[in-house]
Amino acid sequence: MYIPLQLRLTLFYAVLLGLALWFFGNTVYIQSEQRSYHDLDNTLSSRAASVRLGKDIVANQNPGQLPLTLPSVDGLGAGGVAIEVLDNQLKLLATTTANNSSAQFPTTTVGGPGSSPIPWDAQAAHKILQQSLTSGKTIGMYSTITYQGQHVRVYTLINNDFGSGDIIQTARSEQDIEQSLSDLRSLLFREGAIVLAFALIAGWLISWGVLAAVRNMTSTAQRISASRDFSQRVPSKSSIGRDELATLATTFNEMLANLEESYQRQQRFVADASHELRAPLTSIRCNLDLLAKAPDLPPEEAQAALNDARAEADRMGRLVNDLLTLARSDATTAQEPEVNGYRKSIAGEQTQLVDLDSLLLEVFRLYGPLSENGNDARQQQGPRVLLQDITPVKVYGYADQLKQVLVALLDNAYKYTPYEGLISLSLTTNEHFAIVKVSDTGIGILPEDLPHIFERFYRADRARSRDRGGTGLGLTIAQSIVQEHEGSIEVESTPGKGSTFTLKLLLANEQD
Repeated sequence: MYIPLQLRLTLFYAVLLGLALWFFGNTVYIQSEQRSYHDLDNTLSSRAASVRLGKDIVANQNPGQLPLTLPSVDGLGAGGVAIEVLDNQLKLLATTTANNSSAQFPTTTVGGPGSSPIPWDAQAAHKILQQSLTSGKTIGMYSTITYQGQHVRVYTLINNDFGSGDIIQTARSEQDIEQSLSDLRSLLFREGAIVLAFALIAGWLISWGVLAAVRNMTSTAQRISASRDFSQRVPSKSSIGRDELATLATTFNEMLANLEESYQRQQRFVADASHELRAPLTSIRCNLDLLAKAPDLPPEEAQAALNDARAEADRMGRLVNDLLTLARSDATTAQEPEVNGYRKSIAGEQTQLVDLDSLLLEVFRLYGPLSENGNDARQQQGPRVLLQDITPVKVYGYADQLKQVLVALLDNAYKYTPYEGLISLSLTTNEHFAIVKVSDTGIGILPEDLPHIFERFYRADRARSRDRGGTGLGLTIAQSIVQEHEGSIEVESTPGKGSTFTLKLLLANEQD
């Protein structure tokens, strides 16, 4: 079932707020209830203590006159507290007077009982009499009765100070407390409902504004998916300042930029690959057509046509192999950590320690001075290659791939250096890296071409590049191999003076 995130967020925070309001309101209500009943109990107990003292005084002044009207109790009875003094037979000895118009309870007068019960709580009076027979002390207890549909709080006290065993009961209705608590409960419920309603509205509006960026990303992604137009971008500026969603939008735009660049590179690669493959295919087809349409062609011309077709087929084979190498490189991910002196590539092959200086010497021999028999025609026509510095170095990697990198760098320098020019090689180290430099005195690279020389099928100067059977993928493959080995290739070039390619590879551990 689809539930919008906006609704879920709103309901979630509304529930949290509702729980917080319930906890706060319940705490306030319970504390108010406890405080009210605690004050009521204190009032009843203090009235009973005052009556006990006043009753002893009045009884000593009026012996034999029962029941008594306690003038000193009249003020104590103000505020709705009814007071009764009983003997141990629960007969009325004294009570509050009826001249207090604000009293909430009917009172018992000297002339006879009124409508109020005598005693207020007979069960409590009997119980406290039984307890006093055992302890002989002044004992007090609280109880609650129902009188005329109201809850009445009663405090019962027995006075054994002079052995009289008289009982004093003070009572007061809980109606005003219950009414106050009811008003408080209604207030908390009403205000909590209002706050919760505002919270729902505000939460909905806030989540709507916050998720606007997400909706923009969703709509942009849908448009891109439908049109394959990676040039579209998500608005990343926020009117309230930069936040997590603005950062997400920026990251999303960076991803789109990378996708756009990758997509354009892919399209360019497909176009360039098609172009590069079309040329040898056209040449092969033309030569085959020539042989098919001219069966009486002289043998030397027929052999020349076959040689051209074979050369173009070889060139196309090299191009396909290079494309497969790049495809495998694109499919690999980061290397796994070192295990027992080896490192594993994502393909599962184990890399071993490679003597980089030995590889460089092997490559130097391919392009270096003439061999003893002097049969290397390529060296007779190419620039001179010098080995300047070489330091024994070990690195982790694949020897064949690293040799391919060195050959690609040297072959690139060989292509763009005049016959009378010079190519120099060096191998040094610093604290962390082995550094191979391939420098030439060739034509150099223009500044606008420098950022693109590692792109597939890119040639900085096609007009001045001598065609030696290259595919335009040598530097691209070299860079991908170096990246798999956690290294880097840097280029410095001055047009008309030459270029320097710097290869950096991580040194192996000393203990290896």
